[in-house]
Amino acid sequence: MWKKLLSKLGVGAAKVDLVLHHPRVRVGEQLKGEFLIEGGTVEQHIRKLEVELQLMVQADGKAYRRTVAVIPVSSSFTIQPGERKALPFSYVLPLHLPITRPRVRYALVTRLDIADGVDAFDQDAIDILPPLPLEKLFHALGNIGFREKPSSGKITAYGQEFAFFPTKEWMGIVEEVEFSAQIEENGIRLYLEVDVRNGFGSFHETELKREIFFSNEEIENVEEMPGKLRAVIGEMIQQPRSYVGPSHVPYSSYPSQHVSHHHGGHGMMGAIGGFAAGMLAGMVAEELLEDVVEDALDDGIEDVMDDIGDWFDGGDDIL
Repeated sequence: MWKKLLSKLGVGAAKVDLVLHHPRVRVGEQLKGEFLIEGGTVEQHIRKLEVELQLMVQADGKAYRRTVAVIPVSSSFTIQPGERKALPFSYVLPLHLPITRPRVRYALVTRLDIADGVDAFDQDAIDILPPLPLEKLFHALGNIGFREKPSSGKITAYGQEFAFFPTKEWMGIVEEVEFSAQIEENGIRLYLEVDVRNGFGSFHETELKREIFFSNEEIENVEEMPGKLRAVIGEMIQQPRSYVGPSHVPYSSYPSQHVSHHHGGHGMMGAIGGFAAGMLAGMVAEELLEDVVEDALDDGIEDVMDDIGDWFDGGDDIL
C-alpha cells in the first residue's frame, strides 16, 4: 500500500529512456533508436508512450519553443515491478524543417503517460542536418572565400535564410551574401541577395537580388561548382542595375537566371525552413497577445485594445 502511494507521487515509478542510434540526421531521413522502459516498485498501467519533436528558436532576444510533431509510439500496456521493456523508435524528419543552427535547436521529449501517477519524461537533443545539395552549396561558398555567420539560419517569411560574410578577394566589395533555398527534384533553387558596398571603404550598401537554379549534376561537380558561384556573384557585382529593385518585392519579381534549363517546378512550398514560417508567425502573434493582455491588466483595458491592430501589420521577416 505504501509503495503504491509513493509511486503515485513519482517515487519508485516507471522510467523511460530514449536511446538514439544517431542524434544527427538530415532532413528527409529516418531518425532511429529504442525506448528503454523500466518498471518501478509496483505494477503500473501505462496509458500511452509518445514523443514530441520540439523546435527552439532564439530571435530578437526572445526564446520560442513549440512542438513541431507528436509521434505516437505505443498504446496502453502494463509494466511489472522491475520489468524491462525495449521498444523500437523510428521517425522520418519532414523535408522542409529548418536545419539546426546556433539559434535554431531541436529536442525530442518522450512522455510515458502513467495512469494514477506522475508521468515519466526524457529529453534528447538532436541536430537536423542540411540536405546534401545544400551542404555542398555551403562548401562551394567556402571554397570561393565566404564563411557562414554565427547569426545565419534566421526564419523569415520565405523560409530559413542563411548569411555568409566575405574573406579574401571579396573583402571591401561584398558586405554579405544571404539566401533562402528550395530543394527541388532536379536541383536547388536559390533566392540570392548580395549586399555590395558603394565604393571601397563605403558604409553605404546596395542590395542586389537574383533567383538562380543549380541542377543536381552541377552541384555534384565539386570542382566546377565553386566557379559557377563565383561567376554568378561576379555578374551581379559587375551589372548591378540588372539586380536592383524595391526591398519588399518578392524574389520572383527579380531577374531569374537558370544555370540549367532542366529543372523542377517553382514555388516556395519546398523551401528549407518553410515548414516553420507560418508556425513561428503564430508563435510571435501569440506572444504579442500575451503582452497586450499583461499591459491591459497593468494600464487599463480601454487604453490598450485600441492599439492591437498595429501589432499585426506584417512584413517580410517573421522573426
